[in-house]
Amino acid sequence: MGTESFSNIRFKKDTAKRFQSFSRMYYKTHSLALAGMLDFFEYNQISPHENLGRRMEPIMDFLHKFRDFTAKRNNATIAVIKDLERNGIMPTKAMMELLFEGGPLSNAQENGGTMEGDLVIPEIQSTDLDTEFALIEERKQRQLLERELAQLKTRIREQLLDRTKVVRPALGAPRLQLDMTLSEWKTLRQQFKTP
Repeated sequence: MGTESFSNIRFKKDTAKRFQSFSRMYYKTHSLALAGMLDFFEYNQISPHENLGRRMEPIMDFLHKFRDFTAKRNNATIAVIKDLERNGIMPTKAMMELLFEGGPLSNAQENGGTMEGDLVIPEIQSTDLDTEFALIEERKQRQLLERELAQLKTRIREQLLDRTKVVRPALGAPRLQLDMTLSEWKTLRQQFKTP
């Protein structure tokens, strides 16, 4: 304990009970609780009798905008992760930029200065997110078409090119011969028939 001295202060019983429950909740001793409360009011230059309504409005507006902003960023992140899980592809540079663009910036960063400023949430435009999601969807469609094209090339090679042989008759020019039955040929024509 040391050589600290203590002093008695008289409080009403109801106030003393409220202070004791508050003190037990946040601090080890009542002295630390009272010192913490005094430090809070002195540091923030707030009077205990002052109404914080006007001061809290900008903070609450900022928190609401920040919550909405992070919710949209989280939705974008979830969409990219689901796309990665579904298609098993590595994230592209555009996806990574989509995840990290538009984060909170300081005033100094916006103005190009070096002084630290308050956090600022840029105006959130839903059309930008819609455009980004449309671009991601187009990329997915392109990758799907590229995959289908690769499969089609493989099928053509296996079913036509690999089964084609050069026949050199005794008389005349060489010709190509397809080693395929008539039923296989009809099935193949049906598969490649265009509407």
